[in-house]
Amino acid sequence: MDWNLTLVEPKHPALHTKADIDPFSIDVDWSVRESEMIKLMHDQFGIGLAAPQIGESIKLFVMNFDNNGPDIGIFNPEILEYSDETVSMEEGCLTFPALFFMVTRPTKIKVKFQTSNKEFVEDWLDGRDARCFQHEFEHLQGVTYLEHASELKLQRAMKKREKYIKQAIAYNNSQNV
Repeated sequence: MDWNLTLVEPKHPALHTKADIDPFSIDVDWSVRESEMIKLMHDQFGIGLAAPQIGESIKLFVMNFDNNGPDIGIFNPEILEYSDETVSMEEGCLTFPALFFMVTRPTKIKVKFQTSNKEFVEDWLDGRDARCFQHEFEHLQGVTYLEHASELKLQRAMKKREKYIKQAIAYNNSQNV
């Protein structure tokens, strides 16, 4: 199996199609693949990265737990329960650099998944961990966080991104004088 370790463009079919491949049906060393995805996630300054973001229709994502906690591969994830309580927070995505807007999600979720050595984990997540898990899980469903934004919210976020990019370019140009 070839492994593309670059982020795909936003229109790539893998981002808009439900991931349907059980990773353990493919004979590869998943601990190595997990490490490679974690490295890419860190190189891109992310806290999560799903296989569809690198063009793979595999039920796998990696994430960083609890603000600088352990990085882990999440294989064959499920969300078993959602809390009734929700919270809105600003969210971004490596597929859409510098595009941030408020997304409302359940504050707690009960999850089940496998680790790279095929062990099952079932637990409740809350806070940033619950948010990241839900965001990456949606990638496996063929859903991006853009679907949480109204057209107006998305237009505002895109204008903010354009302004940020212009400021970054101007700053960079001023440093190269």
